[in-house]
Amino acid sequence: MKLPKQLNIKLLKFHDLRYGENPHQQGAFYVEGTESGFEKLWGIDLSYNNLEDAYGAWRLVSEFKEPTVAIIKHGNPGGIASRKNLTEAYKLAYEADPVSAYGGIVAVNREPTLEMIEVMRGKFYELIIASDYSKAVLERLKKRSTKMRVIKAKKPHNRLEIKRIFEGFLVQTPDNVKETPYRWKVVSGKKPDKKTLDDCVFANKIVKHVKSNAIVIARDLALVGVGIGQPNRVNSVDLATRQAGKKTKGAVLASDAFFPFDDSVKLAAKSGISIILQPGGSIRDERVIATAKKLGITMIFTGVRHFRH
Repeated sequence: MKLPKQLNIKLLKFHDLRYGENPHQQGAFYVEGTESGFEKLWGIDLSYNNLEDAYGAWRLVSEFKEPTVAIIKHGNPGGIASRKNLTEAYKLAYEADPVSAYGGIVAVNREPTLEMIEVMRGKFYELIIASDYSKAVLERLKKRSTKMRVIKAKKPHNRLEIKRIFEGFLVQTPDNVKETPYRWKVVSGKKPDKKTLDDCVFANKIVKHVKSNAIVIARDLALVGVGIGQPNRVNSVDLATRQAGKKTKGAVLASDAFFPFDDSVKLAAKSGISIILQPGGSIRDERVIATAKKLGITMIFTGVRHFRH
């Protein structure tokens, strides 16, 4: 896609928000046409942060065809899992980080079930977002809380991403490249089996929605550890492995960008990780691969970086 030489954008205020990113800031939501991509069905007024988190959560779960539940806090996934049963997916997403789940955003990539809503009882969430709600589920949510917002969302559009800086605008196409495992390259260790490869695909879909430097650890189609927004990659690996704890055994570690040094590989191996997924492309790739081979780690190069700022 070639970016246009000129962009003409007309924005209409859709509605005012409670406030901006902080209470002393004003905030409003604008649309290009006459409709937005979401509808609030219940709850108190939305804030700027509510919408940012809700959109991030919605984009994340929309990556998956399988029934998937994610819990988002400050734009990053605290937990996410895919299961045939939404209740089980929610439980696993919550178990990934119960502390951070408090006051978070719950996103579901299909209609939530009554069973799932019942399991959520007693937990405080700012908002739930899904593609739709049955009448029974919506009534149950309304009775549960007058504060928690209930949002129905349309499928995310792959439109240009625009950010205002320096009295101008940064414009880019969205990070929606279609990746297929058969194009990935195993550079160390043995070729992963189907179950492990499914975890690799799962982790790779998540890592591009985590602020860089980003590390995701997944096992059995569930997030078990995440390292978010650290200035150096090894610190993100440290955070993710400590959160995962003993669940690193048999888990997959995915990185949003290459490893500039082999320190992250050594730390991952020490923590019990046996398979690493990363884009590759470092001037020290050979050294990183050699370390992975020495430590018995299967390493896969995807060839696609997923920075997020």
